[in-house]
Amino acid sequence: MLDLSRYQNLTAFNTAPFLGGCEDMFIGFQSDTLEVARLDPDLFKGLTKISLSSGTIPKTFASLLSADQVSELESWSKETPVQPLEKNKSKFKARSLNINVTQICNLKCTYCAAGGDGTYGDPVKRIEIEKTLPQLNYFISKLERGEHFHISFLGGEPLLFPAGIRAICEYVEGAAKEKKFVATYKITTNGTVINTEIIDLLSIYKPTLVISMDGKPEITDRFRPQKNNKPTSEAIEKTLAQLGKVRHQIGPLAVHAVFTKDHTAVLETYEYFRQFKFDWIDFIYSVSDLDETSNEKYMLEVTKTAKAAWDLGGEKELRKIYLFDNYFDRLDSQERLENHCGLGRSFAVIDSRNQVYNCPWTVGQPQDRIGSGSIMDESKLAGYAEETIIERNNCQSCWAKYMCGGGCSFVHQTTSKKDTLKKSLQFCERTRFLLALAIYYYAKAREETA
Repeated sequence: MLDLSRYQNLTAFNTAPFLGGCEDMFIGFQSDTLEVARLDPDLFKGLTKISLSSGTIPKTFASLLSADQVSELESWSKETPVQPLEKNKSKFKARSLNINVTQICNLKCTYCAAGGDGTYGDPVKRIEIEKTLPQLNYFISKLERGEHFHISFLGGEPLLFPAGIRAICEYVEGAAKEKKFVATYKITTNGTVINTEIIDLLSIYKPTLVISMDGKPEITDRFRPQKNNKPTSEAIEKTLAQLGKVRHQIGPLAVHAVFTKDHTAVLETYEYFRQFKFDWIDFIYSVSDLDETSNEKYMLEVTKTAKAAWDLGGEKELRKIYLFDNYFDRLDSQERLENHCGLGRSFAVIDSRNQVYNCPWTVGQPQDRIGSGSIMDESKLAGYAEETIIERNNCQSCWAKYMCGGGCSFVHQTTSKKDTLKKSLQFCERTRFLLALAIYYYAKAREETA
């Protein structure tokens, strides 16, 4: 699928698959410095061919290279990064929280991670504010002046309890003024609930509002049905129409789509979403779907979608797709990522009982609980501080490690322990392919602006 070669810290690929196979163009990537450059075809031939699943590090060049060519590649491979590695081996300090303000939902999504009804199997349907505010105070007390503190409101369906969201935002805003930290918010919603109370909330606190919608009406209605059997897509489009009237008053509006073996139509979904003028679009492949054929189809569909976006509006349009915006930012900054997420270090999830978990996917799993209320399990947290996620997930030899940060620990089954690695090669292959696709467009964009 991708003509890929490597030598130590250098990885290169032929971009022909991204161009419909009609043109050979070779891009080189230095995995330590995160530098990208066009590569001479002869130099590409001197590197060792590898597959997307390969984690080996070839250490020799092909004998057909001249001494000057070998010297050129050796020199680039040995370059050292300008940016130091972030200090990730530190004590737990939450700078980002997910709060399940509700654990009840009006949908019954076919792939729901919360038990099919948003409850995670727990009869408690929403948080108690009188317990949550003191808990927030614990996390806020650890913040320093000028630091950023982010809260994502999840569920269930969080907008079934707008009063709870408002109480939390009001409390955090007051604390931010007093302690001089920067607070930001995000609400992930199924988009079927809207009223004046919610619009008022969005206008005051301006959270990023992320609508979960998987595609055209027939797709969304199939995979994300309402419990009352009314069309989900119709309710979402009514919400978007109302938000359109107050767009200038609220924060960013985004959409999140999940793809599975039963739904891989990324390009069709992108084209449908464009009419709503979202600020950004997030496409992800289901973390639990391990179908190899659809995994490859998904990658091909993202390739087509990237080309369509680029042809429509170049870098600006392409970067409306979160995947590319995120990679472009990292390549521009050349800031290496050692941790895919803040698992056990800077991130936590609070459920409706005010129990604290290390990951949104592990809510309700006792082995992944890291605290309760304002009391953290220090022995569990100490284990996360011992190593980075790159080390925990044994990704040291991967050429994409500093862009990926070791991959999703839930997917690789290492959220609780570091010795239970069951790495998903499909996840790794998909990540490497999409990174290569982003690097191709990054090289193209920077050549145009040079």
